[in-house]
Amino acid sequence: MLQELTDLHLKTSRLEESIVFPGPRPLPEAYGAEVRLLLHACEKMALDDFTIQLQGVTWRGRRDRHAVDGLWYRLRRMPMQAPQLESLPSPLPPMCRSMLLSPALLDGGLIYICGSAGSGKTTTASATVVSRLHQFGGVAYTIEDPPEMPLNGWHGKGYCSQTWVGGERASDWAESFRCALRSQPAATHQMLFVGEVRNADSAHAMLRAASNGFLVIATGFGSDLVSSVDALLRMAGESMVNGIANMLRLVVHQRIMASQMQSSVLASKSSSSPVAARIRAGQLVHLASDIEYQQMLAARGQHLLDN
Repeated sequence: MLQELTDLHLKTSRLEESIVFPGPRPLPEAYGAEVRLLLHACEKMALDDFTIQLQGVTWRGRRDRHAVDGLWYRLRRMPMQAPQLESLPSPLPPMCRSMLLSPALLDGGLIYICGSAGSGKTTTASATVVSRLHQFGGVAYTIEDPPEMPLNGWHGKGYCSQTWVGGERASDWAESFRCALRSQPAATHQMLFVGEVRNADSAHAMLRAASNGFLVIATGFGSDLVSSVDALLRMAGESMVNGIANMLRLVVHQRIMASQMQSSVLASKSSSSPVAARIRAGQLVHLASDIEYQQMLAARGQHLLDN
């Protein structure tokens, strides 16, 4: 019965006051037995962010200790199958899908997918990993806290290995990056999906992976494309600006309005592109004109990542 829900907020002190979604609406009495099993599973989790499976359904969970009326568990139901770009529930524009699948990205670099909370960043990033594995093969690693999509395993001729970060400290994330770099097979297309860039240390490790031949796909927050790039640069620190300028290949900002996906895209085909030069010079305000110019070129059929 819980398969009908998208989200479930469990109030531990009075379970009958829990909230279900789509809604919001009160918890139906008929859900009581399943919800108690789910709550029991949540209470066994050691970390505040977690993933659990119950009766074939996977939930991404968050233990909320700060609500004024006591402890809550905020749960979101995860898809049963890994997403692909051509079958997203909120489709991306064809130009955006084309660039995310560009063969030019096989040489590595950074794809940064950004937006506000609930805009589908993780879904787009996961679909990019799966679709590229189907199209080009190779291997992909993920660094997530916690894993959200069922990515682990074969996808066509490519394989994905998901990693659950074993803690919340910066050193735990750094060790996960080191493991991915040490697992680098020879003469193979490689991707690294970073669930979220959290601090300067993870940004540095992410750029190191990109410079070592990985196509790094990372997510982040921002109200628009330019502010998202600015937030990434500020978090990474001044010493990382040149590295980001060198390795950034594609930024996708997305938002969902009236159930429709709206996205803006900025491409940088090499470390010597005009976009890379603007980032090095701190001229982010001019990126808005670059976005408009690239949209015009794409409308004419030009592939922005081709050399």
